[in-house]
Amino acid sequence: MAKRKPTKYNRILKEFTKLNDKLPEENKLSIQLRRKIIKEVLLPQYQDVPYYKLRIKPLKGLIIQQIEKVPPKEICDLNYIDPSEFAFVEWYALDETISELVPDCVYVKVTAGDYGETRIFNTRNYEYGRNGVRQIVEEIRPEADNSSGRFVFSGYKKLRPRKKNDGTPENYYLDFVLFTIDRKGRERPQGNTESVKFDVPKTRESRSKKTQVKNIIEDRIKGLKAKKDSKRRAKKTLEKNIKEFTVVAKKLARAKKPNANTVNSFNKRFIKAAELLEKYYAQGKLTQLQYEKNLEKITKEFGS
Repeated sequence: MAKRKPTKYNRILKEFTKLNDKLPEENKLSIQLRRKIIKEVLLPQYQDVPYYKLRIKPLKGLIIQQIEKVPPKEICDLNYIDPSEFAFVEWYALDETISELVPDCVYVKVTAGDYGETRIFNTRNYEYGRNGVRQIVEEIRPEADNSSGRFVFSGYKKLRPRKKNDGTPENYYLDFVLFTIDRKGRERPQGNTESVKFDVPKTRESRSKKTQVKNIIEDRIKGLKAKKDSKRRAKKTLEKNIKEFTVVAKKLARAKKPNANTVNSFNKRFIKAAELLEKYYAQGKLTQLQYEKNLEKITKEFGS
């Protein structure tokens, strides 16, 4: 099989990754951001430069300039994060907890016993479908849907393999351990729930940082709740408008000689429902599946 021809993009990405891997966790850039910088900033500068004339030293200089423009993340140290912020996470909320509440620069693992477990991965490059989280959630789903018990995850700070408990931020990871809770409230952990401890120096600076981190995470929790409330309201409003449209559609279908007012109401309500559907989907308040189901519902009524 013929070898792929090397490209400027891949060469730049290779050098970018080498430099990125040497940075502290709070300065590392996600693969998504690195690709964006390469496509929008670096590649245009090499548009007229042949591959064989691409020199590494000036390229590294340009990459470093871009890295320095990105401010460091403030909450990458699990020693300043209280794991209780991630206690009792419902199984169906695991993805949004990891993607929206956990800082995007720490190591994480999911431990769920017979339902599976992930490797330790950095949230910087987290993807629901690629890191094994989706597979665990889908393993839990059938039992959760047919059980009177509960399935919840709780976070525990642990030490990464072959790392020292010396306070170095990248030496630790957050392990989301699954608990099954029966109808009597008895909890059964599906993994080890021992946390590793490291006492940060009791200085004014460390106390200030703990408070800062706590406030950031709690603000994220509030933001996520507001987002959920917004989605809930959007869903309710959409359902109300589709129901109103359906009532008029059925009335129109039964009428032998529909009057102008009914036809006008039918058209207006269809347009309103369709516009809301497109609006909420564009805003991310509806999933692809919700969008498709509702679109099928209104188009079916419109064509009947």
